Amino acid sequence: MAKKPTILCVDDLGESLRIRVLLLQQFGCETLTAHDHTTAIRIAADNPIDLVLIDYHLANGETGEQVALDMRVLKPIIPLVMLTGDVLVPDCAFKCVDAVLTKGLSSPAELFEIIQRLVPDAELRPRRTMLIPKPSPKP
Repeated sequence: MAKKPTILCVDDLGESLRIRVLLLQQFGCETLTAHDHTTAIRIAADNPIDLVLIDYHLANGETGEQVALDMRVLKPIIPLVMLTGDVLVPDCAFKCVDAVLTKGLSSPAELFEIIQRLVPDAELRPRRTMLIPKPSPKP
């Protein structure tokens, strides 16, 4: 049975979280947010979630890899997706998640496809890509 997926977004930058939440809401997702590692783990422990979207670089020297490793212990089957704009992220960080998206190089459509693949029972709505109607054909 299809349902609205609940996605936990982890990022220390408030503006990045707001943008991500708006995008995920356009997809029909419920969202929870955390600004740091400790809050992310607490929210995941206290709430049913379907996927975690984790920024790699967090405040105070924390990384998304640390969050992902603790999530794997807490909720081993929850899909994890890492976001990064850093091309120098160590390979071990990529190995602890189910998918990686590169900021600036990946599109909202790629995120949509990853969520569909990792949460197959999710009820998602594709973003409307056409904001300006196409002109009618001339007779």
